[in-house]
Amino acid sequence: MSTDDKQAAVSADPRAIAGGLTFFRVSAIVAGLAMFVLIVEMVLKYGFDNDVLAWWSPVHGLIFMVFAVATANLGFKVAWSVGRMIAILLLACIPFVAFVEERRVVREISPLTHP
Repeated sequence: MSTDDKQAAVSADPRAIAGGLTFFRVSAIVAGLAMFVLIVEMVLKYGFDNDVLAWWSPVHGLIFMVFAVATANLGFKVAWSVGRMIAILLLACIPFVAFVEERRVVREISPLTHP
């Protein structure tokens, strides 16, 4: 799909898309970093029987829910399918891949933020 086709399919105003993209970017980066803290928490808990970060799991869950909302917000503004939004959320569950997917989405959506 060319950029012109995508712009025709998008119903939101470029400023709304830019705001949704910023929300998505920030939440994706925070969720990606939170995933690494969760990995440290799991290694400490299951590898060393240390519960010092036991409080982190629910915090990470909240962060991921914010990321899910940001993905849906952007997805509806740029007319993504529900399957595409779910795929982005599933990819975000894989360490490092979350950052790659965030960059790919930004490259794809950035042209839509300019009138």
